[in-house]
Amino acid sequence: MVAAAGCSSRKAAVVPDEGRYRRAPIREVSEEQLKEDSRLIDALTQQETGHLDEALAAYAALTAERPGCAAAWYGQAQMLMQRGWTDSALHCAERAAALQDSNVWYRLALAQCHQRAGDTRGLVADWERLTALRPGVPEYYYELSNAYLSAGNLDGAVEALNRAERRFGISEPVSLQKQRLWEAAGKSDKASREIEALAAAMPQEKRYNAILASSYMKQKKYAKAKQCYDRILAADPEDEYIHIQLAEYHKLTGHAAEADSELVRAFAHPRLDCRTKIQLLASFYTEEEFYGSHSATAFRLLEETVGQCDDPSEYALYYGDVLMRQARYAEAALQLEKALERDSSRYEVWEGLLICLTEVPEREDDMADRAARAARLFPMHTLPNYLLGLYALRHERYAEALEPLERAAKWGFRKGYLEAETRGLMAECYYRTGQYDQAWQAFELYLALRPDDWGTMNNYAYYLSEQGIELEKALAMSRKTIDAEPDNANSLDTYAWILHLLGRDAEGLPYMEKAVRLDPKSDTLRRHLEAMKTKQ
Repeated sequence: MVAAAGCSSRKAAVVPDEGRYRRAPIREVSEEQLKEDSRLIDALTQQETGHLDEALAAYAALTAERPGCAAAWYGQAQMLMQRGWTDSALHCAERAAALQDSNVWYRLALAQCHQRAGDTRGLVADWERLTALRPGVPEYYYELSNAYLSAGNLDGAVEALNRAERRFGISEPVSLQKQRLWEAAGKSDKASREIEALAAAMPQEKRYNAILASSYMKQKKYAKAKQCYDRILAADPEDEYIHIQLAEYHKLTGHAAEADSELVRAFAHPRLDCRTKIQLLASFYTEEEFYGSHSATAFRLLEETVGQCDDPSEYALYYGDVLMRQARYAEAALQLEKALERDSSRYEVWEGLLICLTEVPEREDDMADRAARAARLFPMHTLPNYLLGLYALRHERYAEALEPLERAAKWGFRKGYLEAETRGLMAECYYRTGQYDQAWQAFELYLALRPDDWGTMNNYAYYLSEQGIELEKALAMSRKTIDAEPDNANSLDTYAWILHLLGRDAEGLPYMEKAVRLDPKSDTLRRHLEAMKTKQ
C-alpha cells in the first residue's frame, strides 16, 4: 500500500518521440540525377559569373537532353526574358510550370512572360494559380485584379479585391483601388460605397471623410458632401485644409460670399505655407473672378500672403503680373525687377518690366537702362531696341536713336510687332540727320502699314515741302489729312503752305486763316499767314 501510494504521487515520465533524434533516411539518388544537378550548378555558375552565352547554351543543352528538367527550363526562360526574346522565354516558362505546377517561382516567371507578351488571358490564369498556391499573400490579389483589368474585365478586377478583403479585412489600399475602378467605370455610387465602408471601419481617419466628400461633390450630392466636411471640422477644428474644402463647396453650390469667407479663414491658418496659398489663389478663381467679381478678396489675400513670405521675391513674378493686369505699373515694375534678380534668363519678364516702365514717366531713365540690358541679352527682340530708339529720339539724339532702330529692322519683326512704330521713328530720325532718301523710304514703309495715320502723313508732306521736292505728291497727301481732320491747325498749315510754294496763295489763304483761328498763339502759323498775304 505504501509503495503503491508513493508511486501514484510521482509525475509520469516524459516519453521522448522515437523519431525526434533520428536522421532522415538518406534518399537514394541516381547517377543520372547527380549528373543533372551538376550540370544545373555549372549553368547557374556560368550565369552568375557573367558568362551569359555559355550559361544559356548549357541550359538549352540540358533541356534538349533532359526535357523533364523544370529547373533548366526556368533558368533558360529567365535568361531569354533578359534578352528580350519574349516568345522563346514564354515557351520555356510554360514547360517549367507544366512540369512543376505548384512551384511559385516558375509560375511568377510565366506571369512575367505573359505580361510582356500582352497575353492577358494567360496572365489572369497565372495569378489565379498563384493566389491558390499562396492565399496568404495580399499582393497576389492586387496583381490578379490588375490582370483582370488589363483583360478588360472590371467585375473580375473588383472581385479579386473583394477576395482580398474577405480574407484580410477592409484596408485602405484595397478600398481606394476599388473606388478608382468604379470611378473609371462611371459608377460613382459604388465608388462612394467603398469609401463609406472604409470610413465606417476606421472612423478615426478624417481623410476618408475628405475622400468621400470629394466623391459626393463629383456626383453633385452636395448635402452629403457637407455632412462629411462638418464631421471633419468637428473632429479637428484645427485642420488646415477644411476651410479650403468648404470654400470649394460653397463656390460650387453658388454661395460666393461664403466661399470668400472660408478662403479668408483658410489663409489665416498658421500651418498653411505661402507656396500653398499662392497655388490655391491661382487655381481657385477663374481669371474673370480674380480680376473682376472677386478681385477685392483675391488681391487682398495675395498682398497679405506675399507680405508674410520669408522670401517674397520667390513670388514676385506672379505678384508683378497681377499688379500689371491691374494697371498698377509702378508697383508691378518693382516686383518684376525682383523676379529678374532671381532669374534674368526669361525674356517675357524683361518685356513685362519694360512695358510697365513705359507707363511710369518718372522712371524713364530706368526704362532706358533696362532696355539696354535686355537688348544685350536678347538682341533679336524688337521691344528693347524700339524703346532705346524712342528714348534717344525724345531727347533729340537722332543719330544715337538710329542704331537700335536699325538693329530691330535688321532682325525683322515677328508678326509685324512694332514694325510700323519702328519705321515711323526711323523716318523721323533719318530726316533729322539729313538722310533724306532713307527718310522718304521709311515714311513710305510706315504709311503702307498705317495709311490712316494723318499726323505722320502730314509730317511727310511738310518735310517734302521743306526740301522743295515732289510738291504735288505732298499736296495730295496733305489734302487727305485735312479731309480727315478739317479742324487740325497743323494739317491746314501744311496744306496752305504747299499751295503757297506752288504759287497758289489765293487758293491756300482761306486754309491758313482757318489754321490761325484754330491756334492763334502759334508764331509759325502767323508768319506763314503774313508771307502768303504779302505774296498776294
